Amino acid sequence: MAAVSAFAVRRPRALEAVGFGVRWAAGHGAVLVLIGTAAAALGLSIPESSGHWLERIVGVSLVALGAWTAVGARALHAHVHSHDDGTTHVHLHSHLLRRDHRHAHAATAIGALHGLAGTAPALALVPVVSFDSPAFAAGYLALFAVGTALGMALYALVAGWVVGRAAFRSEVIARAVAFVTGLATCGIGIFWIVR
Repeated sequence: MAAVSAFAVRRPRALEAVGFGVRWAAGHGAVLVLIGTAAAALGLSIPESSGHWLERIVGVSLVALGAWTAVGARALHAHVHSHDDGTTHVHLHSHLLRRDHRHAHAATAIGALHGLAGTAPALALVPVVSFDSPAFAAGYLALFAVGTALGMALYALVAGWVVGRAAFRSEVIARAVAFVTGLATCGIGIFWIVR
């Protein structure tokens, strides 16, 4: 959730925020389905010792993502648009770089990395090794991935809405929310590294 929040606060429009959640979940789910199906087909289990190193790598990625979000918060800029029919909406984006890079692949890569560490292997991969059929294991993991995608899409939509409402009230508030989100993401990353 920290990773998806960090992406969503930079582009809180509904479709873009949901897109970050879905792309994160696609990377997360793809790794789980591939590794889980292979483990079930070959009768392998995931070594517990690998989880500690993977969690540290996830922690480093969260610190980097949080720092990127916190630094980028100062460059967030809101544009308020009014239409002839009376509707008004806000577009929030970053002016940190001269060219606006979307980094759509970053959410997928972070999601894939997170699929290897944390609670995902315990919730999804551990039960898979007891399945007799690799096809059943793949189906179970695909269903897990779809559920994760729906959950993250909904979460990203809410996170984006909160930041969008903040931007509608004040660009300063939107920047503060993005900055705090970046700091919180760094804090979670540090916790993952040292625990």
